[in-house]
Amino acid sequence: MFSYRSILKQAWAIVWKHKYLWFFSLFASLAVAGGSMEYQFLAQTMDQGLIDSSYQNLSGILTIGDFFQQMGSGIVNLFNQNIVTILNAFTFLLLFLLLVFIFVWLAIVCQAALVDNVKKILSAKKKAPVFSIREGLTNGSRHFWSVLGLNILIKALICFAFFIASLPLLFLVGSDNYSFVIVYTILFTIFVPVAVSLSLIIKYAISDCVLEDDSMTTSIKNGWKLFKKNWLISLEVALILFFISFLASFILLLVIFILFFPIFWLSLAFSITWLSIVILLLGLIFIIAFGSILTSFQVATWTNLYLHLKENKGIAKLERIFKKK
Repeated sequence: MFSYRSILKQAWAIVWKHKYLWFFSLFASLAVAGGSMEYQFLAQTMDQGLIDSSYQNLSGILTIGDFFQQMGSGIVNLFNQNIVTILNAFTFLLLFLLLVFIFVWLAIVCQAALVDNVKKILSAKKKAPVFSIREGLTNGSRHFWSVLGLNILIKALICFAFFIASLPLLFLVGSDNYSFVIVYTILFTIFVPVAVSLSLIIKYAISDCVLEDDSMTTSIKNGWKLFKKNWLISLEVALILFFISFLASFILLLVIFILFFPIFWLSLAFSITWLSIVILLLGLIFIIAFGSILTSFQVATWTNLYLHLKENKGIAKLERIFKKK
């Protein structure tokens, strides 16, 4: 029987029992967190206020152009230097790009491997299959370009939608007409459901791409059809996961404050440098492990939901409530 509780319980059981998935989510969180940009906008809005947070995000988008302009100027100036400086600069650039590519490859491949392994675990009837990290990376690498394209697409679409919604703020800077604030508030209200919907469509598209071995274009079409048919269920699950993540993050901060902060403060007060470093490292490891578990849980939940909805199983909670009435 379809229920959010059963889906969440299955997802948590998978994450806790199959701890090797934490390795995949360690790198997949780089892609998955980026795919939840709309949540980042919302969290920042609640923390700083609508206008202030929007100006900060908008300035970040606009500075991308300045970055490429400065990089172009730097490359032009580089060719005015001697050959040794040029070779050293290009060697450093190639090493930097190689490092970036390795991290991107790991993030995307681990994201695909996480989805694939969760599905295989859920499909196992009696005994859970035994997987290796190597096998997961091999299977995930087959979908690298499609999953990478989907991740880039969602980031580009959400940034573009946010930029369009924030245009009234740019006009507000050059005038004292505060009607732009009203226009921006309306556009931002539209932006939030649009951004969340796009993110959910891409989540389904990634699952379709990995599990059905479809192309990027086909996966987007199938993701849109699945979301259109089950949009209320999707939004309810997204809301549940948002509150779970919010509560889990609060608990994380509380644990860090109780366990790590007092010892760290004492180490600073008595100038015990080695203890400060150890506490910082332990705190960092704790945060990374927490993020890996949370990412595994989210991906397992969405993969499980995708499989249920593909079989036409599921009625939204609101629908069930109104049917009873």
